[in-house]
Amino acid sequence: MKKRLFNLCLSGLLLAGLIGCGTAQNSSGGTAQGTGSEAASTESSTSNAPVAIRYGGGFSTEENLWLMQIDPSLTPNQGKTYTLEMTQFRANADRLNAYQAGQIDAGSIGQGAAILSASQGVPIKVVAGIAKETPGKGFNAQFLALKDSGISSAADLKGKTIGIPDFKSPTDMWARAAVRSVGLNPDADVKYAIIPIPSMLEAVKSKKIDVGMFPSEYAVKAEQSGEFTQVFTSKTGVNVDEDFYVMFMNPEFMEKNQQAVKDFLADYVAATKYYLENEKEVRQKLIDAGKVKSEPEFYLNVKDFNRSETASLNQEGWKKIQDILIEEKWIDKAVDLEQLLDTSLLPNP
Repeated sequence: MKKRLFNLCLSGLLLAGLIGCGTAQNSSGGTAQGTGSEAASTESSTSNAPVAIRYGGGFSTEENLWLMQIDPSLTPNQGKTYTLEMTQFRANADRLNAYQAGQIDAGSIGQGAAILSASQGVPIKVVAGIAKETPGKGFNAQFLALKDSGISSAADLKGKTIGIPDFKSPTDMWARAAVRSVGLNPDADVKYAIIPIPSMLEAVKSKKIDVGMFPSEYAVKAEQSGEFTQVFTSKTGVNVDEDFYVMFMNPEFMEKNQQAVKDFLADYVAATKYYLENEKEVRQKLIDAGKVKSEPEFYLNVKDFNRSETASLNQEGWKKIQDILIEEKWIDKAVDLEQLLDTSLLPNP
């Protein structure tokens, strides 16, 4: 039953999973291995042996994590107290199913997906932030229409169709909240169409949909075409600091491997700080290492999401996002955020 629920509700709950579903790939290109009988990794009986952290990631937004892979010199504890074994998944459902099967110990997840998972009894701890959607700081997802469409704001959306990558996703929440913010009913006054991100621009141009959701690189391409206008953004109806993409871990794994996890998070914060101070240089390194397949002229110049240098979480923002999920009836009742969020092993700022 849980697996079916995840496949229905969690498959698109983070922007990084918008490429689509697929098999998991490890850093060497193979498929993820493991069975449900595998136990979570524990401290090795050999005191000098590093603990393997099996991490399930995605295909975008994880520049600071990818930096840890391509330049271990920035992570002094890597290879000593822990090793990082990253497997990439195309969607939340695949990642969470692998987690429940005991194939990974940690991973990346959308904020809403983390709350939904906790509400369904999945034992996870959110331990660090990866990327934020912050009002007025960093990139905010764009919802665009054609300039000649007559749609210039959310107030013009009655009877229109909005393209989103998936239902019950951050993009779905942003669209519905924007519609509510102008007094329209998101269930009666507008329609929604599921459109893959790479197809969004053409879907708007061909008038298959009236408004489409564009992440950073695609928003730049739409802007450069001169044919599009902004209707609203991710912050129009959700005017809070969202930890929209975060890191989760298995609570049992954390307890058994506290020093290794603490060292891993210290290295992660150091890599994040380096990335923020050398963003364009790091992005070029990621292209050169084959970690990013985007066109350099776009990838090197797009505006990045806001990121916390300390990987901290905004607890007040979590409360507000949870209230929205309850209002939308995506969850029945509030989860204990004090139990879900655990940044105790992050280095002190």
